[in-house]
Amino acid sequence: MAEKAYHSLLTSLPHIDSLFDSQVTPISRYQLERRLSSLSFTERKLLSKIERLMHWDSAKDDTSDAELIKFATRTREQVNSKVLTELIDWRLDMRTVVAALRHKRAGAGAPSKPRWSFGTRYEFIRRNWNVPYFNLQFTFPWLPDVARYMEADQSFELEQELLKAVWHELDRVETTQRFSFEAVVIYVLRWNLVSRWTTYNNELAIERFDQLVENALGEFAHDLPN
Repeated sequence: MAEKAYHSLLTSLPHIDSLFDSQVTPISRYQLERRLSSLSFTERKLLSKIERLMHWDSAKDDTSDAELIKFATRTREQVNSKVLTELIDWRLDMRTVVAALRHKRAGAGAPSKPRWSFGTRYEFIRRNWNVPYFNLQFTFPWLPDVARYMEADQSFELEQELLKAVWHELDRVETTQRFSFEAVVIYVLRWNLVSRWTTYNNELAIERFDQLVENALGEFAHDLPN
């Protein structure tokens, strides 16, 4: 697509002002897909792969780590943009370091396989397994807070900190982009974050409501039909 076409697409999309203040996504996924249909088939296919790579929470449970690593490697090789390649690497590094924190907290030792995860930091993490924060706290300033929330089993704060870190990274990258495929990708990734946060928030609200009802009803709560 030409820059003019990207300009038309991006200006047709509602502004995403904030993450944590959002109650709903600024545009439905259906409407978003309709706007994105102006992209070429190749662009839409690549965008879909980048979305899955950056937000693969919906990946099948039976997908092995080896399959995911293969998919990550293959998708990254199809990206010709230095901006998007670096963004993908950052996100994969984030996933890897958070996964390493979880494994280490569970008492696991350093991974035995050289290629055990995604991104560019997996070997560095393996070599620095016994060092606090894998010696990556200066590269990822949010890492100590994530580790603290994880240790305290504060899932809400942990989720919020991780989403905030990704949001800030997209903020940083967005300042270098205007009307381009990269800018479209960043918009869609922002939309995904808002969707995830609002869904997570709604699920928590339901849990809180259920807990309040149970506390109010006490022993009679178990006598009610589901």
